[in-house]
Amino acid sequence: MLRADGTASNLGFVANGFGEGVSLAYDAATGGYTVKDASGASATFLPQMKVPSQSNDSVTTFAKAAGNVDDQLTLFNPGANNPTLKLSYVSYGAWQRAVDNGATIDFSQQFFVYGIRQAANQPSTGSASYTTTVDGIWSTGSGLYKLAGTSDFTANFGNMTVATTLDLQGTNASAPLQPPKDLGRFAGTGSIAAMGGGFSGTLAHQGTDAFGNTLNGTFAGAFFGPQGQEMGYTFSLRAAAGSSGTAAGAVVGKAR
Repeated sequence: MLRADGTASNLGFVANGFGEGVSLAYDAATGGYTVKDASGASATFLPQMKVPSQSNDSVTTFAKAAGNVDDQLTLFNPGANNPTLKLSYVSYGAWQRAVDNGATIDFSQQFFVYGIRQAANQPSTGSASYTTTVDGIWSTGSGLYKLAGTSDFTANFGNMTVATTLDLQGTNASAPLQPPKDLGRFAGTGSIAAMGGGFSGTLAHQGTDAFGNTLNGTFAGAFFGPQGQEMGYTFSLRAAAGSSGTAAGAVVGKAR
């Protein structure tokens, strides 16, 4: 729930790695999803809360309102019918909450990755490259932007390292017909944990965004599927000294 100009008084974006911050539970009896974060906040979304205008073969969006709180949950659809990327073991979600206090609006969006983790005997040799899709949100001094773009991800299981790039553009949330703005390119390197298939690393801005700002950040995620056939991570970006802006999002992919 944003104001007409796409702004809110208090903005917060969080990117949670697999198993961190946000949990997602499915109830087979009701067909509903419950999200809960580390603070104890939660929301349950039932099938009748699906938003048809914001749902398609790629994503499903649910929305609910209670008092001055609006919640929205968007889930990337796994399976062979997803035209964006066909995934079997991993997906991501974004949980948005807006609290209208009258004079101010508290707006937060939490990205998270979930799925079936790879088996304990993770690969220890060889390398893999992954076809990916990226989603996110970006706050600037001129408004709020929905992120899209391209990304690459590679893993070297012998060296226990990962590398990724992000090329991101944002569409103004309150003026989607305006030309997109470039957030820019980010290069990331990280390491794979000794056990469990988790990984994490840092992201460095290769230049500046369309407004001349520099942002840097981190990413964290894991491999999914019996042999790590798929991967997913979330990222968080913050402005460097003398710059402004913040962004967060998720990347999921499958081995080529």
